[in-house]
Amino acid sequence: MNAALVFATCFGLWLVLSGHPTPFHLLEGALASGLVTYLNRDLEVVSAAVRCSPRFLRYLPWLLKEIVIANLQVIRVVLDPRLPVDPTIVRFSTRLAGDLAVTTFANSITLTPGTVTVDVDGKDFVVHALTHQTPESFAVMERRVGEAFRERLP
Repeated sequence: MNAALVFATCFGLWLVLSGHPTPFHLLEGALASGLVTYLNRDLEVVSAAVRCSPRFLRYLPWLLKEIVIANLQVIRVVLDPRLPVDPTIVRFSTRLAGDLAVTTFANSITLTPGTVTVDVDGKDFVVHALTHQTPESFAVMERRVGEAFRERLP
């Protein structure tokens, strides 16, 4: 069942992104989706992603909204004549347990303009921020990622 879901997800994404529903492209997409499914059959990451995909799909619009807000904040900082840039290195530990959740959290921070995940060592994060941030600044995102991956944070 997992393989069918992975194949359907890959092929569906192929159809949406290719924009060419010709027989050749459909065959090419089916072959590529089948190859991806076959090569990833033993990966726990793929099965975890398939299990959490509905919750993860609810996380994506929230992340997109946060990216837009962060873009506007960075624009405001850059265009301000006083240029209120206050680069900060923030160190904190995440309460997330799974590798996929930790990786998603790190990537979500980096996708948000004005912040870059510099290092992740186990559960310890080092994040560079354009303006002053605290570890608590990332708590909402951490909670949202936890919900997407069915992790209850203490």
